[in-house]
Amino acid sequence: MAVRITNIQHFSLDDGPRIRTTVFLKGCNLACPWCCNPENISFEIENYVHDNQEESFGYDISLDDLEKEILKDEVFYTENNGGVTFSGGEPLLQIRELKPLLKSLRSKNINICFETSLSVPSDLLEIAIEYIDEIFIDMKILDKEEAKNVLNLDVDSYYKNLEIINSSEIDKNRITFRIPLNNEYTLKDDNVKNILKCIEKYSDFNVEIFKTHNLAESKYESLNQDFTNFSAVDDNELNEIFEKIKELNSDVKIISL
Repeated sequence: MAVRITNIQHFSLDDGPRIRTTVFLKGCNLACPWCCNPENISFEIENYVHDNQEESFGYDISLDDLEKEILKDEVFYTENNGGVTFSGGEPLLQIRELKPLLKSLRSKNINICFETSLSVPSDLLEIAIEYIDEIFIDMKILDKEEAKNVLNLDVDSYYKNLEIINSSEIDKNRITFRIPLNNEYTLKDDNVKNILKCIEKYSDFNVEIFKTHNLAESKYESLNQDFTNFSAVDDNELNEIFEKIKELNSDVKIISL
């Protein structure tokens, strides 16, 4: 059995606790205008030219080969309480294919983390629940109509999956909302109100906020896709929403991605 990925990042420090190996799975059912990994949106392998050489975004890798690659960093997992993180794209869309690998990693007591938009059928999330030690959950646009039009996100499905996570046996201290901030969408007044309401409901979860950036422009050019240049979020705006969230949840921090 194989999965489709774009990259395996060793010695990662931003995708979960301690030192991680991050696997970027290809394919996502959302289309966030600020996506910093546009090469992971399409499920298809995409070719492009770089320095007059043809290269590809994406390749298929067997679970055995992927496990061998992950276990190259096993010393960091055992001595530093690190682990493996599955990111994307949307990694839960390949959860059925990943399951044998997750079972094997679990048997070796390797910490498993997922980064997800939760924009997946609930039955896929239910498969993953058994293997999740840490989880990062995107929180972006929560207005039903705008979320559907801008992101292709079904907000009702998102909330349903949040309830599944909340009712699971995953340690609440290991569940983190990640909120990308931009003036064009997520920092609109109505959206901020929705975000705060959701954070208040799930106040046991951690929260991380960060500014979206324009560093992926070259990737969009390689893919011949239009790139949206987002305006910079002022530090005062960043601190203002930080303080609002902190009133509801003390486990909030500002990060850079």
